[in-house]
Amino acid sequence: MEYSTSSLINSFQPKEKHTTLFNHQISARIRLATQLDVPNLHKLVTQMAEYHGLSQIFTTTETSLYNNLFKSPNPPFHSPTALILEISPNPFPQTNHTTTNFVPIIKNNYNFDNLEILDHELETYRSKFNGHGSDNSNNCNVYVAGHVLVYPSYNGFFEKPGLFLDQMFVRKCYRGMKFGKLLFSAVAMQAEKMGMGMVDWLVADWNEETINFYEKMGAHYIPEYRLCKLYGDQLQAFGKKSD
Repeated sequence: MEYSTSSLINSFQPKEKHTTLFNHQISARIRLATQLDVPNLHKLVTQMAEYHGLSQIFTTTETSLYNNLFKSPNPPFHSPTALILEISPNPFPQTNHTTTNFVPIIKNNYNFDNLEILDHELETYRSKFNGHGSDNSNNCNVYVAGHVLVYPSYNGFFEKPGLFLDQMFVRKCYRGMKFGKLLFSAVAMQAEKMGMGMVDWLVADWNEETINFYEKMGAHYIPEYRLCKLYGDQLQAFGKKSD
């Protein structure tokens, strides 16, 4: 496959075969996931499970993602909802009109002095989204770089419901570029737009760098609390107990 001079891969004789160069700038878009994103979303969720050492309990399939994200009659953010982070060497067109309650967030032309990105899975994560939810095989130079997964939540201690941020993941080669902050901001802005009172999430206690990031952002970290999950065979066994 050949690439033009404006493409993601530059013909400057890269040091390694799959080295990609963004010509010192990169553009980003966060949008609602569509059914076309399911294969890429499944790869992202799989990588996140591996990162957190949860592969042994990982059971998500493309079918289960589709069923849980796209078969609900409820609008986005009133049921499990995924947002997709896309990147491109070219600016994304601005979008002010949408048929959903989420307007894509676009940040064009991030400038970096020395932006050289090694992406071994570049073609694997090529986006199929064309802006209308239908397949677009000519959607060149747009690639999926991360996602967030949220669902509505309620806490009896607070007046208003909120969003629970279940997953936020940026592929390793695109970390350190403030894309995580951009993803989180998208969730926070949506919660504010919908009149919600909070966004909450979990963070691994060993991930000090992420905890520090959240605290600098203004989040309230409660180290005393740990999430408990009852699932699988244990859930079925306990559910059958009568005493």
